Amino acid sequence: MIASKTATTRRYVITGGPGSGKSTLIEALEARGQRCYPEVSRELIRREARRPNGVMPWNDLEAFARLAFTEMLLQHDHAEEAGERCFFDRAIPDIFGYLLERGIDIQESWLDVHRRCRYERTVFILPPWPEIYVNDAERPQTLAEANALHNAIHAVYESLGYELIEVPRMPVEARCEFVLGRLCCGKEEAIKYSRKA
Repeated sequence: MIASKTATTRRYVITGGPGSGKSTLIEALEARGQRCYPEVSRELIRREARRPNGVMPWNDLEAFARLAFTEMLLQHDHAEEAGERCFFDRAIPDIFGYLLERGIDIQESWLDVHRRCRYERTVFILPPWPEIYVNDAERPQTLAEANALHNAIHAVYESLGYELIEVPRMPVEARCEFVLGRLCCGKEEAIKYSRKA
């Protein structure tokens, strides 16, 4: 099943390069009672790591992208059933960004699906933040590679017609206020939140 975006379901994306604080922000939003969906790729990496011949993005990005695409469609459909505002830690266009950064063409069928499975036009993007960047088992990229991915993701969302709102580097609670303020009060109020922080 492919559920398109309806007036009652508002899907907001939190995106950016690896290690920019996305998942921490998603957790803070969830703690405030917002419906949130975790990053698909991290869950997939954990799952595939338990398998003898698991698919990893650094070994076979195209195969991993197919898995992530399927899981992100399931998230998209689940949000439709919930019928309310929700936040995603990455979304389908992020897959396109990862592929393009590696010089891999995007399947036309995936672009067709995305045209029917849009997210809200406003997308929150977190900039690279060297001071908090750390590697772990699911984030092996160097800081330079993370920055390149940020740029690729930014370019993809823009090319697909999304409006990117940069979330400033500040404590997670202030970032949370910024995002919610932008949605509830408009852009000017969000700017006030960032200055207050």
